[in-house]
Amino acid sequence: MGRMLTYMGFEAFDAPNMYQMTYAYDVVSANTGSGPQDIYDAYDYGASVDYGTDAFSIGLWSSLEEGAGYEVALAFTGVENFTAKAIWSDFGDATADPYEKSTFWVSYQVGATLLAAEVAESDQTTGGDDIDGVMVMANYAMSDAAAITVRYSEQEISDQAGAVQYDGSKFTISPSYMFTDSFIGLVEYSSYDADTISATYAEPEEFMGAEFIFTF
Repeated sequence: MGRMLTYMGFEAFDAPNMYQMTYAYDVVSANTGSGPQDIYDAYDYGASVDYGTDAFSIGLWSSLEEGAGYEVALAFTGVENFTAKAIWSDFGDATADPYEKSTFWVSYQVGATLLAAEVAESDQTTGGDDIDGVMVMANYAMSDAAAITVRYSEQEISDQAGAVQYDGSKFTISPSYMFTDSFIGLVEYSSYDADTISATYAEPEEFMGAEFIFTF
């Protein structure tokens, strides 16, 4: 019980646990008031129960806040180095902007390379925009200290009438270096390609950045 992260999504919410700096789905909208992550939820106050074996696990989570919701997470880990997860959520009531979300992802470790793919969806049931996203990613460990991440993602955003407000893709490359067990640095370059964009969405710009993380 307490303040905890959502089960949702392949990508982590907190910077020390990410393979790069930015998120796969991060187009800014005046309609949704979106933050850095358009599809996944972040933290909430709730209670969870989890059960797992060597091959399967299930997690059940319920919010303890007003307009309570729930999440269900199923995972398969019965093949060495392979993980598959399906997560569903249902939040809110008629007075609390209800929505439903789902993410389905797989990852596989092949030697020094981690491969991952995801399909994610956010449906606003009474208002706002619906979002569909897909992502593929590879992280290659060039040595014990150096690695590089390459990611490609697509995002389609539609209003309640079904009209497409944004349809575009994002490409990210992010090399990293672990100086010590607790100190890591990385740089990132990301570019966007928008096929459709309405007046309510800002044109995504190229991103370049550097980040240093110290964990303790």
